[in-house]
Amino acid sequence: MFVEKPPHVHPTRMRHIADEALLETLGAGSVAEARAWRRRRPVPAALGPEGADALLGIEVDFLDKGHGRSLLYGFHYLRWMSPLITAYAGTGDPRYAAGWDRLFSQWYDDRDRVEGDWPGLDVVWYSLGVRARAMYVTEALAAFAEEPALSDGCWLRMMKTVVGGARWSAEEHDEFRHGNWQFVNACELLHTARVFADLPEAGQWAEVAMARILEHLEQDVRADGGHHERSPSYHLMCLDNLERAVAVEPALARHPRRQAMYRWLSVLMTSGGWVPHLQDSGLIWPEGVGPAEGSHNLEASGYATFRHGDFHTVVNYGPYVGHELEPHSHHAALDFVLTGWGVPLAWEGGGPPSYDDPGYYDWYQATRAHNTLLVPGEGYTEDRRAACDLFSVSALADVFAGHHHGYSARHDRKIVFVKGDDPYWVVTDRIDAEAIWQIHGLSPWVGRDGGFAGTRGPGILVVPLEPPDEVLFRTGPARIPDPATRTAEYGEIHSLGLRRADGRFTVGIFPYRDAPPNVPKDWTVHADRR
Repeated sequence: MFVEKPPHVHPTRMRHIADEALLETLGAGSVAEARAWRRRRPVPAALGPEGADALLGIEVDFLDKGHGRSLLYGFHYLRWMSPLITAYAGTGDPRYAAGWDRLFSQWYDDRDRVEGDWPGLDVVWYSLGVRARAMYVTEALAAFAEEPALSDGCWLRMMKTVVGGARWSAEEHDEFRHGNWQFVNACELLHTARVFADLPEAGQWAEVAMARILEHLEQDVRADGGHHERSPSYHLMCLDNLERAVAVEPALARHPRRQAMYRWLSVLMTSGGWVPHLQDSGLIWPEGVGPAEGSHNLEASGYATFRHGDFHTVVNYGPYVGHELEPHSHHAALDFVLTGWGVPLAWEGGGPPSYDDPGYYDWYQATRAHNTLLVPGEGYTEDRRAACDLFSVSALADVFAGHHHGYSARHDRKIVFVKGDDPYWVVTDRIDAEAIWQIHGLSPWVGRDGGFAGTRGPGILVVPLEPPDEVLFRTGPARIPDPATRTAEYGEIHSLGLRRADGRFTVGIFPYRDAPPNVPKDWTVHADRR
C-alpha cells in the first residue's frame, strides 16, 4: 500500500542523472558554461541568516532515525541548511558556500540509503520533500552560481536534484487529488518551470502544474475560501505556495478563490493579529491580513465566528477531513475558542509540536483537549455529521445553534454571545447521556460566585446554572500566543470539567481583564430551556 502513487522514480531521468545528460538538457558544453546558464531569479524561500555559523563544520547523520518518525521526512527538506544561502547572499563570505557544498554533497550521497518508518512513503521521493528541496536548492543555485567555493560537482548535483524532482512531480501529479501535498507541489513545479523556462521540459511541467493549481483553487479551496483540510496553518502554507506561483504566473492573482483565501484568514483572525490553532494547525500570524469586521458564518468550512470589539469567538461545526497520510482533523465538534483583549480566554490543545509527539493522539487530536462535551466511556466517531441549525447576528446578541452525531446520542449546543459594554457568552448543551462539560483556561481554576474563575486575568468566570454532580480539573500543553513578540511557545492550559448524569448544561461565561466581574442578574434569559 502506497501513500502516493506507486514508486516511479526513474533510475536515470530522476534519481541518477548523468553529467553528460544534464549538460545536454541545459544545452551547455561544460559545467562552467552551465553555471552561467540563463534562468530567472527565484522567489526567496530560505530562512534568515541566524544560525548559519553553527552549520559550518557541523557533523550530520542523514540516515539517523533518531530524528523522529515524521521529523525524519522534514529533516530531508533541507530547510535547516537554508541559513547558509541567506548568510552568503548578505555577506559574500565563501565559508557559507563551502559549508553548503559539504552538507549538500553528503546528503546527495546518502539519500538513496535513507529509510523511513511510514509504510509506503519514501523519505526523499514524496511530494512535500521534492517541493521543499526545489524551493531551497533553486535559491542556492542562484546565490552560489558564481562562487568558486561551491564546487562544480555540488552545482551539478543541485541542478540534478531540481530537474529530477520536477520530472518526478510532473508524473506524480498527472491527475487531481485533494490535500495540501499536491497543491503546494504543483505550485512549486510551476515556479521551477518558469525559473528554468528554457529547459526543454519546462513547458510540459508548467502545463501539468497549471492544471493542478486551477483544479485545487476550484475543488480544494472551499466556496468560503477555506482550504479543504480546515487547518489555518495548512491553509496558509497553501496560500504562501500559491503566491510563489502567482509571482511567476501573474494571471493567477485574479482568481477569485485566491482573494477568498485571504478573507477566510481575516474572518478567523483575532484582535491580537493571530489565527487560532484549529485542528492540527500551529498558531499563525498572517502578514498583510487584518481582522474582518463583524460576525460571519463560514458555512463551507464549518466555522462560525462572533466579533464585537476586542472579543472574538470561533465555533467549529465542520466535518472530519481525511488526508494522504494522517487526517489533520480533530475528534471534536461544536467546540469553541474565545479571545478577548488580544489573548486567549477559553483555549484548546491545538496542533502538536510534531507528529512524533507522544501526546498527539490522546491529547492534541482527542476530544478532551477541546471545549465541548465528553461522554465518558464512549469513543468519538469520525462520521460526526455536525451541522449548523441557526446562525443569527444582531446589535444585541449573536447566536449559534448546532448539533452533531459524534456519540451514540445526538449532542445539541446553543451559544449566545451577548454584546454591549460587558459582553459574555451563554452556552446550553443537551445530550441523552451522562456527560462532562469541558472548558480550558490559561490559569488554574478556583471557586467563585457559584462558579469557577481563573487565578489571573485576563480570564473567564464560568458559572453553571445547575450544579454539577462532580467537578474535574486537569492540565495539558498548548501553544500560547504572545502578541508582543508574535510568538507562541508551549505552555499549560487548565481544564475545568462539569459532570452531570442528565447531560443537561447551561453555563454563563463572563470575561475579565483583571478580576472576575459581577454576574449580570438577567444572564439566564439567554438559556435554552427546551
